[in-house]
Amino acid sequence: MPLPPSSIDLGALARYLDGTVGPEDRAAVEAWIGADPARRAAVATLQAAWDTDAQRLGAPYDVDAAWNRFETRYRRPKRSGRWNIAIAAGIVAAVIGAGAAWWLDHDARSVAQAPALREYATPRGRRAILRLLDGTEITLNADSRLRAPVTFATRQRDVYLEGEAYFRVVHDSARPFVVHTAGGAIRDIGTAFGVQAYGDAARERVAVVEGAVALAGTSLRAGQVATRLRTGAVRVLRGAKVADEVAWTRGRLVFASVPLGEAAEALSRWYDLDVRVADPELSRRPVTGSYGDEPAAQVLTLITAAVGARYEWQGRTVTISTIQRAR
Repeated sequence: MPLPPSSIDLGALARYLDGTVGPEDRAAVEAWIGADPARRAAVATLQAAWDTDAQRLGAPYDVDAAWNRFETRYRRPKRSGRWNIAIAAGIVAAVIGAGAAWWLDHDARSVAQAPALREYATPRGRRAILRLLDGTEITLNADSRLRAPVTFATRQRDVYLEGEAYFRVVHDSARPFVVHTAGGAIRDIGTAFGVQAYGDAARERVAVVEGAVALAGTSLRAGQVATRLRTGAVRVLRGAKVADEVAWTRGRLVFASVPLGEAAEALSRWYDLDVRVADPELSRRPVTGSYGDEPAAQVLTLITAAVGARYEWQGRTVTISTIQRAR
């Protein structure tokens, strides 16, 4: 049975993309986005396009006025002030499908062609190394996607990530290297750094190995690790080890007091399994350990023993549950 139609105020969505939305509208937009995985992916792509064009414009602009101009072209009859999901998704699909970016400038010229993008993807259980034409080397972790232009623009090098990647950027002060994720942009300042930005995660992580990056107004130096929440808040983590954050590039899976629920997601991607934790309390228990080429069964045995749990394996699904003590 199909779900009832959902609606969103595109003006609020515009302010959400621009980072100027109020708390009430932010909550409404995030609830709307979170209700549908396809919607999350579409909005993440739209966010990347929005960030790119805002940076190209190089000056603030009136978000509401820009959307009003857009609405005059595509708006449904005025009996309702809201847009349903079919219309909104259609607009996003048209923009993405055409490979276009939105230039919401002060005049009526609203559309410009973006560079053709090439997509690189890794399945669960696999990693890949790729090199862009500017010499930048990127290592993609399992279950990740990266979109990058075939040729970069003259003023900026933009790539779009969903998942986890390690970037060793060839620095070019005339063309900054910018990684776009669902949470926003990460700007390189002559750097080697890791980004974890899976679409289903509550937060993103950035670990700087060399140089520095700019993250939502925060400058991160070599040796620092930070998280960015869905709200946009950035927090630099004390005591986090950068080497542990990017150990996956060396074939190691490292957990340092990581909640079991997060560890289960990482194990799912690493071993191409569906690892589930049976109850919320158990999923919050911290896990610490370092693993290399050990088989999945051995790693699961070590982790579950450490947190007082057990696991059951059916097909490619592993369920971790609390050991029931005899009374």
